[in-house]
Amino acid sequence: MVLSRSKKAACATCPPYRPLGHSPAHRCGFPSTGASRHLVCGIRDQHSRCMSRNTHLAVSTNGRRPLLISTSLALIDRVVRLASTAALEVQVAPDAASAMRYWLDAPLVMIGSDVSMGHDLPGKRARVIVVHAQQEAGSDADIRDPRDIRDGEMSRQRDMWRFAVEVGAEHVVELPEGERWLIESFRACADGPVRDGRVTAVIGGTGGVGTSTFAVNLAVTANRRGMRTLVVDADAWGGGLDLVVGAEDVAGARWCDLRQVSGHLPAGHLDAALPRFGDVSVLSCSRADLQQTADAPVRIDPTTMTSVISAGRRSHDHVFVDCSRCPDDLLTSIMASSNAAVLLVGDHVRSTAAAAHRLSWLQGKVAPVAMVFATSPRGIPRQDVEHALGVECVADIPHVPSMTSRADEGELPALPRAYAASCDRILDVVMESNDPSARAA
Repeated sequence: MVLSRSKKAACATCPPYRPLGHSPAHRCGFPSTGASRHLVCGIRDQHSRCMSRNTHLAVSTNGRRPLLISTSLALIDRVVRLASTAALEVQVAPDAASAMRYWLDAPLVMIGSDVSMGHDLPGKRARVIVVHAQQEAGSDADIRDPRDIRDGEMSRQRDMWRFAVEVGAEHVVELPEGERWLIESFRACADGPVRDGRVTAVIGGTGGVGTSTFAVNLAVTANRRGMRTLVVDADAWGGGLDLVVGAEDVAGARWCDLRQVSGHLPAGHLDAALPRFGDVSVLSCSRADLQQTADAPVRIDPTTMTSVISAGRRSHDHVFVDCSRCPDDLLTSIMASSNAAVLLVGDHVRSTAAAAHRLSWLQGKVAPVAMVFATSPRGIPRQDVEHALGVECVADIPHVPSMTSRADEGELPALPRAYAASCDRILDVVMESNDPSARAA
């Protein structure tokens, strides 16, 4: 990852930005000795015009770049490396005059403790912090009087807090102690406006009851209510949820593209990468996932799933996860991230027996669990299923033969009135159960 330079940078031939400790050859033609230090390549230079006034990371984040005002190479190096953990680019300016054009648009302004600009600020604004990078102790640090060290530290702290008040800063961050706090701030910048979406896991008692189609129709119903919705395919052996909605040819990321994801995933990046059918985003497994060898079986990593769900709920109002039926670590991680679960039970004996095991396993892992009854022309009555499970069903899903045939043609048919009404009812139950005020009542 390198720093790019604007056309206004006087030194256009210097090597890419490198952390301190590297000594690249100085190719700009200026002497390598002097009082000032080159902002880009780190070589000392007496010509101030060799300092780049507009450097930023080459990674794009849709223009949301935090602003750092500093001339300290040690501080710039640390801030750039921390920002890279959030896949975020940083705008660097050496003084208030250079920072003026970015001052209002930057989601976060960091002012280095090495600059003095209290009277030169463009104006007061929120999200301003003072950043200080502690220097490593020199070789003579051990022979200094401890009282001198303590007095010097107290004086430095007073000066830094006085400077923070002068520039109207909300926080003072000292590195490396404040690295975690600064990384979280960078992640918030990368996410942009954050939503607090709900997560609903959809599970089938057995295969063939229409769980995937049901999860998609719940997402469509929520989207028609004005919600930004996402459907996540959590069944790596299911053939791909994109086939259900006819989006197999739509460009966008699939699970095979996210295998290396770990830790924080910027919500905006996920949202921009996913394909859509209508206004609903979908993260599907792909047929490429099934072409792996026996030595590398198809598997969605639970840690990656947690990162994806977290990013999804920050960028969407409601996330629906189409779960597999295997009670493994992946399903456990999904339940830990979910606000509610919907269990779809068929109207035959085998599905009822399987649903009993699902209900027993789900207890204590997620609450509430809404049970939905999937009917068929010659199934057992709903009352018998409820009696066997000891749980009432919140709604019935009617059997619609055309859904399977239309899905094979790559189309998502319009919902019959009874099916749509059931989806509305189920969504109402899920929304009420996820509302903290409703639970308190």
